[in-house]
Amino acid sequence: MRYFDCTKFDYEKLQQAQSDELIARDKKAYKHSFIKWISDEIEGIVERKWQIDNIGIVEETGAFIKLIKEAELSYSLGAYYSSIALVGVASEDLCRYFSDRAGLPELVDKTQFLRVSELKKQNIIDSNLADDFDFIRKIRNDCLHFNEGFKAKDRNKLKSDALLCVNKLKSIYKTLFSSFNENHEKGKLIDKIIEDFAKQQAYGTSFGDTLNQEEFSMKLRYFMASEFNLDTAIAEEGCKVIQFGRFSIEEIDLEVEPKEITVRHCISNLPFIVDLTESDVKFIAENNIEEGSDILGQIYSITNHQGMTATWHLDGFVKV
Repeated sequence: MRYFDCTKFDYEKLQQAQSDELIARDKKAYKHSFIKWISDEIEGIVERKWQIDNIGIVEETGAFIKLIKEAELSYSLGAYYSSIALVGVASEDLCRYFSDRAGLPELVDKTQFLRVSELKKQNIIDSNLADDFDFIRKIRNDCLHFNEGFKAKDRNKLKSDALLCVNKLKSIYKTLFSSFNENHEKGKLIDKIIEDFAKQQAYGTSFGDTLNQEEFSMKLRYFMASEFNLDTAIAEEGCKVIQFGRFSIEEIDLEVEPKEITVRHCISNLPFIVDLTESDVKFIAENNIEEGSDILGQIYSITNHQGMTATWHLDGFVKV
C-alpha cells in the first residue's frame, strides 16, 4: 500500500493570489471530509467503546492515567497500534508508581520484567496480575519493535490484542489502587466527581477525558446506579418533569449565556441549575430577588434522549 499524502495544496508555490482565502476554503472542505468519516464510523466507534470494561472510580491517579484514557479513546477510534503502544508505556509507569507506593523504590529503575518478577516474588502481586503485566509487556515489545510476526497480524487479531491490553491494564489499575481509595461519604464523592469534570472542561486536562456534558451524565448515571442502586433515567425521552415548592436561591449568574440561577429545594434539599428567559431576569430585578432569597414556584425539565432531566426552566414563581 502506497502512502498518499497530498492533502494540503501549496498555493504560495504556484504564486496564487488570495492564497489565505483559498487555504481557508480547503480547510472548510477538509472539515466536511472529517465529519463524514466520523459519521461513517460512528457505529463502530461506539461498539468498540462498549467493549472496554468499566472499573468505576479509582481515586489514585498517577501520570499513567492520561495514557490509559488516551489508549481507550484510540481503541474506540480503531487506532490499534497506538492503543497497544500507549498501554505498554502506561503499564510500565503504573508498575513503577505502584512499586514506589508499596515501599520498594529500588524497583523503580529496574526493567519491567525484573520489577514484576520481584513484586510477585515478595507476594505483593499475585500470579494473575503478574501474568497480565507480562502479557502487556510482550505485546507492547512486539509492537514497538514491529517484528515480522507482529506485522503479519491481520486487523481482527490486532484489534483483539489491543482490547485485551486495555482491559487487562484497567483491571490491574483497579486491583492495585482500590486499596488506596479514601473513605468518603457518597455525597461528597459525587461533589469530587463534579469538581473533576469542571476542571477537565475548563483546562482540557488530557486527550481521552470525559468528552462533554452528555458523556458525563451517562457516567454519573452509572455511578448512581452502582453506588446508590438508583437509576436517574426517570422517564422516556420528551417527558415533562416538574418540581414544585419553596426554593432557596443560592446563586444568580447573569454573566453567562444562557443566564441562570442555582436554586435548592427547601424540602428535598436537591439543587437545580435553572436557565432564565429575559422575562425571568426582568421579574427578578423588579422584585429585588437576590442570592439568599426564597421563592415559591415551579420548575420543569424535558427529559433528553437518555431519559434524564437536562435543562431546567422556571414556570412561574413569586418571592416569599
